[in-house]
Amino acid sequence: MPACRRRLVLALLATLSPAIASAAEPAAELATTELYPVTVTATLSEQETRHAPASVSIVDRTELEKAEPQNLLEAVRTVPGITLSPRQVGGRKTIALRGMEGRHVLTLVDGRRIVATDDVVGHSDYQYGWLPMAAVERIEVIRGPMSTLYGSEALGGVINLITRRPTDHWEGSLGARGAATADNDGHHAGALSLYAAGPVGERASVRLSGYNAYTPVVADPADARYSEIEGSRSRAGTLGATFRLGEWQQLEFNHFQGLEKRFYDDVSYSGTAYETQYDIHRRQSDVTWRADREAWQGQLRAYRGSTEITNRRTNGVAPTRPQALADEVLDGHAVFEWGAQILTVGGEHRREELENAGLLHGRDAATHQALFAQHEIAFTPRWALTTGVRYDRHELFGHEFSPRAYLVWDATDELVVKGGYGHAFKAPTLKQISPHYVGAEGPHTFLGNANIRPETLDSFELSADWQRGPFNLSAGVFSSRIDDLITYRLIQVTGPRRTYQYDNVDRARVDGVEAGFAWDINAAWTWRGNATVLDTEDRVTGQPLQYRPKSTLGSTLDWTGPDGWSARVGVQRIGWQHSSEGRLPGYALWNASASKRFGEHLSLRLALENLGNLRLAEESPLFGYAERGRTATLDLRVSF
Repeated sequence: MPACRRRLVLALLATLSPAIASAAEPAAELATTELYPVTVTATLSEQETRHAPASVSIVDRTELEKAEPQNLLEAVRTVPGITLSPRQVGGRKTIALRGMEGRHVLTLVDGRRIVATDDVVGHSDYQYGWLPMAAVERIEVIRGPMSTLYGSEALGGVINLITRRPTDHWEGSLGARGAATADNDGHHAGALSLYAAGPVGERASVRLSGYNAYTPVVADPADARYSEIEGSRSRAGTLGATFRLGEWQQLEFNHFQGLEKRFYDDVSYSGTAYETQYDIHRRQSDVTWRADREAWQGQLRAYRGSTEITNRRTNGVAPTRPQALADEVLDGHAVFEWGAQILTVGGEHRREELENAGLLHGRDAATHQALFAQHEIAFTPRWALTTGVRYDRHELFGHEFSPRAYLVWDATDELVVKGGYGHAFKAPTLKQISPHYVGAEGPHTFLGNANIRPETLDSFELSADWQRGPFNLSAGVFSSRIDDLITYRLIQVTGPRRTYQYDNVDRARVDGVEAGFAWDINAAWTWRGNATVLDTEDRVTGQPLQYRPKSTLGSTLDWTGPDGWSARVGVQRIGWQHSSEGRLPGYALWNASASKRFGEHLSLRLALENLGNLRLAEESPLFGYAERGRTATLDLRVSF
């Protein structure tokens, strides 16, 4: 057995040994009756996360209110399996999951795809501003391949933002935030947010949310002509309505619209200093019909999402081309239950469009069509098997089958063991697969390739979850093989300009261990922690994959006191990682916060983030992203 595999197995056994030993002891009476959270993303029907046929983490509404994240990345960056990938511009970073880059992580809002810009727009991280956090009930993170249900892009996993639903009475909140950072030259950040929802008559309900936020730019201390971290101004809103058509049917409408402006200082290739601004317009509208009968449930949905990006630059520097991406989707599924079995069948028709001057006639499009089926069966009260397969047909590259099988075993009342296999794929972007695409805005030229194939992943995983009273311990291993990774191949050199063509030239291996614990020490104190260890390899060069931290550790200690007081201290340790130019050191970020509730309707929170005022560029100039310096934040929330 290779040394890296031995390390993974030994790490898992070491982590699980207390659970295995304790499971052999007589079961003690549980000290808590708290229910496990549920997930709908793992199977398209509600399941407890502990028994779901997948590796699942939930960031619930309570956690969102404690941490007050401003976007999706802030909300999930401490979840097991998640690391950060650099984008090399303006301090930007994207979410990586199980060692797979952001372009291999599918992001959903209530199961709807958002427009996948990060693999189409160079150096972008535009996928994390689609929803005000005030409108989010919970975030479900599924680690591992999920193409069987969701198709392209779900190689590393799926992140699904579940929105808050109206209740039988009106409720809402108003939030205000102010922040000051040690390195922002006296400029302060601020944000306002709103959420409201409630019934309108006996058969209808509405909900709305919105936010308006400003974040200042951070200059590079080494050279003021550059910005180390870009600034932003953003505003967005959602509006939704639900109508009950009878005892078992309902119709739902939703609309989201937002505008974000990103700005930073840079220097052109000719040496001209300039300021650049990107305007990012996001929109999504949907209509959904749902049915809930005794023997089956169903859903039929149509939606359209779009992102438009324009750029302006000062001092005569040419801007980048405008781009517009859009998805038009019609999908549906039905869930049938009988006895100990559940059958889920569904399909999807999606049209993907891209407008870019580098394409023939300035635009291109492709149609995706899919059918899928999933079968769940409980052989006994302690054994359950989930199998599924999806067939995707792509107008340009052909077809792809995505099978999946997952087994869950309740070994004891305290110990659950589960594992399985999954296949996933990512379709080429329209730039990559178009034979006429020419991208020549920078110092080099990039060409499309009509013969390109989809990227594929095959993964196996095994995990265990042990719960006794107030203590929970979980651990798992996974092993993934990725083939036909799309990158660019050098085909011509003309003076200083190089010409590249997109092609399937890379293969990779990612093995890992994930572990975590949660301990409700007593009524006042809760301690949680998690760890992720990765072992990666570029199977072409034999070198480790770039920007994959060897280890990521996280821990939080929460205190709930009398009279509405609470506090938290947390740390995240990012291990060493490789870049193309050398090895990057590890680093740690410490955070602390204190909150006070004044009655049922008013809360105040003071937080200090990056307590050590860590600046990554001082640790190494090779980091392709940045962390904001020490930041003091004051959050005020009024609930009604």
